[in-house]
Amino acid sequence: MFSFFNSFYSFCFFIPLLFCPFLLFGQEEKNYLIPSEFIDTLNDFELDYSREENWVFKENINSFKEILPRNYFYSEVERYNVSVFYIHPTTLHNYNYWNADTSLFKNKSIKLCIENQASVFAGVGELYAPQYREMHIHGYKDTINGWKAFNVAYKDVLSAFEYFIKNKQNKHYIIASHSQGTNHAVKLINEYISPNDTLKNDLILSYLIGMDVSKNEVPIPLCENPEDVNCALSWRSFNKGYYPKNWRYGNDIMSINPITFDTSSVWSKKDDHLGILLPNKKIVFEQFLSVSNNLGLVSVAVPKKLILKKYISDSYHRADYNLFWVNIRKNLLKRLSNVNCLK
Repeated sequence: MFSFFNSFYSFCFFIPLLFCPFLLFGQEEKNYLIPSEFIDTLNDFELDYSREENWVFKENINSFKEILPRNYFYSEVERYNVSVFYIHPTTLHNYNYWNADTSLFKNKSIKLCIENQASVFAGVGELYAPQYREMHIHGYKDTINGWKAFNVAYKDVLSAFEYFIKNKQNKHYIIASHSQGTNHAVKLINEYISPNDTLKNDLILSYLIGMDVSKNEVPIPLCENPEDVNCALSWRSFNKGYYPKNWRYGNDIMSINPITFDTSSVWSKKDDHLGILLPNKKIVFEQFLSVSNNLGLVSVAVPKKLILKKYISDSYHRADYNLFWVNIRKNLLKRLSNVNCLK
């Protein structure tokens, strides 16, 4: 059984930039509506992924330049012959039903997920990001209804991925995800990709971010070095010294340092941190964070300045991509540059 019911929260970073940029680090989630019974007939139809409205982002519809950070200088040399399939995290946590309705596909939170997470891959390759009838956040607590809701959501993800495989312009591809999206990605890799040698061989990188994915949970090795390909990257961000009660951790959990991109437990140097992506689409605060990877957790050391104290949180789950956006991007380009057939 894959691990999404071992994980307590599956949040997308969607807090708007108010008076302080550090709101992205983490705040307590407000109480949310809890659905009652699961209604099978609500979702007894398939989504047609040939229709534009069923994609959050698709490069023949959208321009990748629209989602890049405003102060990021893009060069055409960053373009590779690779396609990217991105699965967004949970944004549904204040709703009466167990799955998102298609009327919620214009949810601004989903768009922010694209800007804060999928933007890492924008312009590097052909980007696909499907809409899907995601599971309500409470599905992580109510396992009976949660399983049903998760399967509805996964069916959409699978359908979108089948469309992606048939229509992508490049042979090689990347899977990228966060939180609930990672749960779907793990299932997709195990049940659909791995049994097919062609699909498995063409998958060059898997970004399985924001969930406790064990090393034996996917038939793909962990990327242990900054230049590795044909492997998976995973991390979960927490405050220094914090060990979450509702997440698995230990040496059997996939995890790398998202600044150094190795598996060492040594704290990274602040000089190696290249900046944080804020929700106003600007990159700021270079050389700001130090990170250690240990026991399947990434510990984040935030500067101990008085003005920051009330914004420090136990969990930085929502900012798993934001905190390391520039480092992730730079490392991605480094990995792809070592694959000769991608240029």
